[in-house]
Amino acid sequence: MAVLIWTVVLLCRCTPIDYYYSDFLENAEKVYPGRVDSISFKPGYKRAAIKSLISTDSRVTRLKISWGLNETFETAINVDDIARYKEILIPNIEEGIYTFDIRTFDAEGNQSMRAEIFGRVYGPDYSGNLNNRIIEQIRKDGLDLVVNWIPESGDTTLLGTEVAYLTPAGDSAKVFTDAAIHQTRLPNYKANTRINYRTLYQPTALAIDTFSAATQHIDPVSYIPTERTLHPRTNWSVVAFSSEEPANNRSATKAIDGDVATFWITRYSVNPTDYPNHFITIDMKDALQVDGFFFAQKNGDRKVRELEILISQDNQTWESMGRHLLAAVDRTNQYIDLSARKTFRYFKIVPLSGHDAQKQPGLAEIGTFTVGN
Repeated sequence: MAVLIWTVVLLCRCTPIDYYYSDFLENAEKVYPGRVDSISFKPGYKRAAIKSLISTDSRVTRLKISWGLNETFETAINVDDIARYKEILIPNIEEGIYTFDIRTFDAEGNQSMRAEIFGRVYGPDYSGNLNNRIIEQIRKDGLDLVVNWIPESGDTTLLGTEVAYLTPAGDSAKVFTDAAIHQTRLPNYKANTRINYRTLYQPTALAIDTFSAATQHIDPVSYIPTERTLHPRTNWSVVAFSSEEPANNRSATKAIDGDVATFWITRYSVNPTDYPNHFITIDMKDALQVDGFFFAQKNGDRKVRELEILISQDNQTWESMGRHLLAAVDRTNQYIDLSARKTFRYFKIVPLSGHDAQKQPGLAEIGTFTVGN
C-alpha cells in the first residue's frame, strides 16, 4: 500500500503544472476581433448593400464579406466607424440567392468569429419576368388622354406605372401613377402619336434599386373603345377538352353557358392535372368573322394568367393567334383584339400559367366578337 501511494505522488510531481488546462491556454492565445452585429440586407440589380453595427473593439481595421464560390469584397474600417452602423455597397454580384459571410480583421490579420446573413440578389432573370399593367381602355378628354388600367390585386412589389408621351409642341412629357390608382391622365397630349409605358417594381421594401417591365410602345387609338358585338353562343359546343372537374359540376360546357357564376375547372380532385397540359376546343357550328375574343375569369383562385389562342377551319389544322395575358379580375369580360379579322369555325384555348400556385386553371366564360360592320 505504501508503494502505491508513493508511486502516485511521483506521477503528480512529474506532470507539468499546465497539463490539465493547456488546451484552454492555447485557445486563449488566439485573438478574435469583435464581430459585427444587427445585420440587414438590401438587395439590388446585380448588387447589394449590407448594413451592420461595427463592434466597439478598437482593434478592428478591416471588414471582409464572402459569398458564392470564393467571391469576396473588402473595405477598411476607420476609427469613426467603431461602434457605429456602417453600410457597405457590394457591386458586381451575379443574380442568385446567397449566404453572405461577414468577418472583421485587426491589423495583425486576426479575424473575428463568423457573422452571416441570407439574401437574394436580383438581375435580368427577375426583370425579364415582370409584366406591365394591362390597359382596360383609353379615352380622349379635351386635349388630354386618359388611360384606365385594369386593377391589380395582391402584388405588393408593384410601385406604379410610368407613361411617356409628346405634347403638341413636340416636347417629351412623363407621368407616374401609383399602383393604387387605376387611371393616368396625360395632360396636353399630341393627337395621333404613340405613348410608351413601363410598370415599376420594388421586390422588397429594402431594395436599393427599382425594377421595371420592358417598355411597351402603343398606339392609343387601338385602345379607344369601339362597339363590340358578341357572337351568340346558344348553338355552340365544346368538342374537346383536356379534363374537367367532376365535383360541383365544373364541366367544360360551363365556359360557354352565358353565366359568369358557373365555370370550367380542369380536374383536381382525382389524378390532378398540371400545366402545360390544359386546353378546351369550341365549335361555333359555322365559320364566323371574328375580330377578337373575350374571357371572364372565375371568382376566387385558379385564375388564368397567360393563354394561347388557336383557330381552325376543320379542327385538324391550327393557326396560333399568339399568347395573351389576362388580369386577375373576377367575372368581368376581358377583350383580346386580333390584329386582323379572321374567319374560322373552331378555336382552341390553351391556358399556360395561372395567377396563383394552383395547377388547374378555370374560366367562367369564353367567346368571340366582331367590331363595327
